[in-house]
Amino acid sequence: MIKPNPLKFIIKRSLHHIAAKFGNHVRSSSDEQLLVLMYHRVIPDHDERIRFEEPGMLVSPATFKKNLEVLAKHFQFIQLSEWIERQSKGFPLPKKSCVITFDDGWRDNYEYAFPILQEMAIPATIFLVSDMIGTNKMFWPERLARTVTEIAEKSPGYWLNPSIGWLKAARTDYRFNDIAPTQEELTQLIAHTKGFSDQKAHALLDIITKDLGLDESQYQPALMNWEQVSEMTDTGLIDVGSHTCHHIRLNHQTPTKTLEKEIISSKNKIEAFTGLPVKTFCFPNGDYSQEALTIVRQQYLGAVTTNSGWNSSKTDHHLLQRIGIHEDIAKDEIAFLARISGWF
Repeated sequence: MIKPNPLKFIIKRSLHHIAAKFGNHVRSSSDEQLLVLMYHRVIPDHDERIRFEEPGMLVSPATFKKNLEVLAKHFQFIQLSEWIERQSKGFPLPKKSCVITFDDGWRDNYEYAFPILQEMAIPATIFLVSDMIGTNKMFWPERLARTVTEIAEKSPGYWLNPSIGWLKAARTDYRFNDIAPTQEELTQLIAHTKGFSDQKAHALLDIITKDLGLDESQYQPALMNWEQVSEMTDTGLIDVGSHTCHHIRLNHQTPTKTLEKEIISSKNKIEAFTGLPVKTFCFPNGDYSQEALTIVRQQYLGAVTTNSGWNSSKTDHHLLQRIGIHEDIAKDEIAFLARISGWF
């Protein structure tokens, strides 16, 4: 294990304090400023689901609530579509607005984040993967995490199966034995698999599941169902946007027909189930080709990326920047303020 460098920690902490005190969140501007935060999952430490997720995807409910309390001191909260519409029409906006967004539509958003948003009367936008809502389907990183953990804990002899060779070839710290991977090792395994397309990653996991006779139906649904989505949108606090049909990366390798289906059909399906207009879009993994961007411009008022930074009236509404939030930087107020400062 690499020992932390005390000097580096002191320097980093000092920079955090400076950014927290003098960052964009406390500086005045003549232009309208928009901070969009990107959350994924809100899970407490005691929840088993935390074992199967990368640390960079998580915050605890307590941390999430504290984040909102800190943000309320500096910003006015607003839904993403409302900010875009008001800014486009030249209507007055707060000098500093904050939009809370969640990617994917995880069930824990409904269980843990939604009650906090209700309690504090704070709006948010959740981007749904339309064809996975209300199903038992999993994103491939979760499938991978559960598969590796199940093999290690129940049938470590399965590591000899040839169908797992592509994963064992990864340059990671994991030893493929009878001990489940740590979150750091899991992150390494997922990083290796990101070298494949989403479709290929699922296909490789399909082979492992079939060859080893694994039963994925035993797991509880990872995402919300449509009734839970409706319960949230009925409050008026939660707006929903599209995150494609299947969370496919919309890069230059993706065929035109697939782009059109993922971008347009997802919008139609969400509107059909919720009865609400879907005005915003989120690019999976932040990937997009010019062709994908053109289709999104034709279908939506605006879209968000994973590019880090603040937005202003000059920012392209279909390439809005966000700042990703996770537990390691969000649980400490100084580090959190430094994160949202726009300096890091």
